[in-house]
Amino acid sequence: MKKKFDALNERDTYSLILFCLYRIKDLPEYSTLSHLVYVLDKENLLKLCEYFGGMTITIPTIDDLQLMLYALMLYQYVNIDKMKYDDAISQVGCKSNDLRAVKAMYTRIESILKDFSFSV
Repeated sequence: MKKKFDALNERDTYSLILFCLYRIKDLPEYSTLSHLVYVLDKENLLKLCEYFGGMTITIPTIDDLQLMLYALMLYQYVNIDKMKYDDAISQVGCKSNDLRAVKAMYTRIESILKDFSFSV
């Protein structure tokens, strides 16, 4: 048994640790933690645990990040670069089926950032 355990690489060992933690704690939020070791290296996994340990977080999707990027670009063009809104929409270049979501995010960003001043 010791030989088999010694044969595990570091990632497998951390995955096993996190899997056992999930099974012992019986928390659904821990169910996918063991997969993190295959996405993050050891140092970043430990940093993640150090900074966010004990918290429940939701990771945004790539689509969510992309939509937010488009909305922030729209904000940059309209509110900072003073481009006309319709021209800025064309410049952002998002897919037409994402346009409604981007516009809604832009409106929210405007209300969030209205009290901030950006120097150019």
